[in-house]
Amino acid sequence: MRRTKSAFIVASFAIAAVLGLISARAYAQSSRPASQSASTAGEKPYDWKASFAQVKVGKVPRMPDGKPSLEGIWSFSILTPLERPNGQAKTEISAADAEEAEDSAHKAEVDLRVEPTATPTGEKTTDAYNSFWRDGYWYKVPMTTLHTSQVVDPADGRVPPLTPEARRRRTIANFKVNRPAVGPEDRPTTSRCVRGARSGPPTVGQGAGSQETTQEIIQGPGVVVVRQEALHDAQMIYLDGRPRPADNIHLDKGASRGHWEGDTLVVETTNFSDWATGVFSTYGTTDKMHLIERFKRLDDTHLLYGFTIDDPGTWTKPWSVEFVMWRMTDQEQLVEYACHEGNVGIAFSLSAARMKEKEKAEAELKTARLEAASESAELPTPAPAPAVAAGPPVYETNAVAMEFVNVPAGQFLMGCSLGTKPLECTDEEKPRHRVQITKTFQIGKTEVTQKEWMAVMGSNPSVHHGDLDLPVENVTFIEVQDFIGKLNARNDGYLYRLPTEAEWEYAARAGSADQYVGALNDGAWYARNEGGGDVEKIPAMSGGEVTHPVATKKANPWGVYDMRGNVQEWVEDYFDPNYYSDSPAVDPPGPATGDTRVVRGGSYHVRDWLTRVSLRANFPEGYQFGDVGFRVVRVPRQ
Repeated sequence: MRRTKSAFIVASFAIAAVLGLISARAYAQSSRPASQSASTAGEKPYDWKASFAQVKVGKVPRMPDGKPSLEGIWSFSILTPLERPNGQAKTEISAADAEEAEDSAHKAEVDLRVEPTATPTGEKTTDAYNSFWRDGYWYKVPMTTLHTSQVVDPADGRVPPLTPEARRRRTIANFKVNRPAVGPEDRPTTSRCVRGARSGPPTVGQGAGSQETTQEIIQGPGVVVVRQEALHDAQMIYLDGRPRPADNIHLDKGASRGHWEGDTLVVETTNFSDWATGVFSTYGTTDKMHLIERFKRLDDTHLLYGFTIDDPGTWTKPWSVEFVMWRMTDQEQLVEYACHEGNVGIAFSLSAARMKEKEKAEAELKTARLEAASESAELPTPAPAPAVAAGPPVYETNAVAMEFVNVPAGQFLMGCSLGTKPLECTDEEKPRHRVQITKTFQIGKTEVTQKEWMAVMGSNPSVHHGDLDLPVENVTFIEVQDFIGKLNARNDGYLYRLPTEAEWEYAARAGSADQYVGALNDGAWYARNEGGGDVEKIPAMSGGEVTHPVATKKANPWGVYDMRGNVQEWVEDYFDPNYYSDSPAVDPPGPATGDTRVVRGGSYHVRDWLTRVSLRANFPEGYQFGDVGFRVVRVPRQ
């Protein structure tokens, strides 16, 4: 038997004690026939007795009544994973592979412990505290069996799929954890110091880097107590034949009744509470869970443990686990488990959530007041709302066949659209405010196309190809300025530039207060929309997976196409998330400086609600991607 020296140092302030030697050799089991380990159709059910019989047994300590002694402080920190990797056929590894796994895991924990931690000035790191308590730094976590998974049934070594109800519980639990806590019940029982994260029953083996992986077994003729390190939870296993509680009585750790089958203690536990099992706290279990555990002493330092769990409200079928725990020979008692941080933490979580709610309410009130004041404000030179010209829009064309349409001067409400519901606008789109555009300008009928870019620049940087009427994309803000500079160098009587953010939204709204300017699907290409437009030009095109030829959706009321969707569009403004709070009401030019530039309109790459006309995104000037393009405006040269 290979023996590995290991020390597990337990600290309380400045006090430390070394805990001794363990035997870390894997308890090898010969490969189990499929008929003994599978529960799928056409195969025999899991036979725990046959499986346990394959494990070598040495000299077993015994109690005064002759029963095997299960007493001791046992670690379930092992290297065997709970589940076998998908597609792996091997059920066991070699002894050499096991030794290599131990060495690698130990080295990884040492490397993590000595890894330098970059900590901002004035702040403290918890790395030293956490790594001090991690299993596998002070000793090698052993590979106590050669199995490739703790799961021995089903035969694939995988935990069966969750039921739809369990998946729903997990979704709800994740939602509650990730939102500001409404009450203590939103937080997991583990973070509230109510249940230990690894507290059984049942017990699942944990790997290197874990914590709280020891338990103490205390044995008497009529009761066996399994006491966990985490919170010192105790499972009481009664052997005296007493009846179980009534079915309507539900206990945190269930009601356990045990009996001996030869030298194996078999424990059946029922009467669980909902969400009672800490090991599965992410999706919970139900009060119908039925658990059978098995404990078999192998020698002075090893204990074979297994369980079969059946909860039809959580998993699609029963499943079973086996692994070998090892005894911590020099530890006389479980160390103190102080979890007061959970009591303090929940108070902090709740008070922080209430503070966030207060700040949000104050911000919303301020926004509402600003919007009300702006919407009723008298602008210096009032202008009527622009009228839609009768008849079809009139387009003008320049020397490179770019088409432009007139945008009249006028006023509009910029930002979060009227009538939007909660969460339909971000803070950057608020407050809604009245803006006046005092001068007529011309805006591109469409986004700049690949054909137009090539006519000016002589190259095509786009990711998407197949039709030169596709919008040019994958262009940086800096490259766009180069394109505009070359247009202006032609001296055709117009000055070309990007629109300001206010001009862009004004032209996109075209006199409408609606956040999508009409039917959402009519005017925009976005992810997953299919119908409308001439898409036959690109063979095998799939809805929102690529850009689309310009002007294949409907124009807005002023005759401008693709203001929403297809590609996002660079505008001239620097980005400031708070700019709307005090921006000029007349021809706002945008912030004077900034780290990023605004892009508008959404793209083929995003969901429908990200194409609303008020949405503001931003990228560095050097950013480029296959869904970022632009359109230009022009005004007569003075």
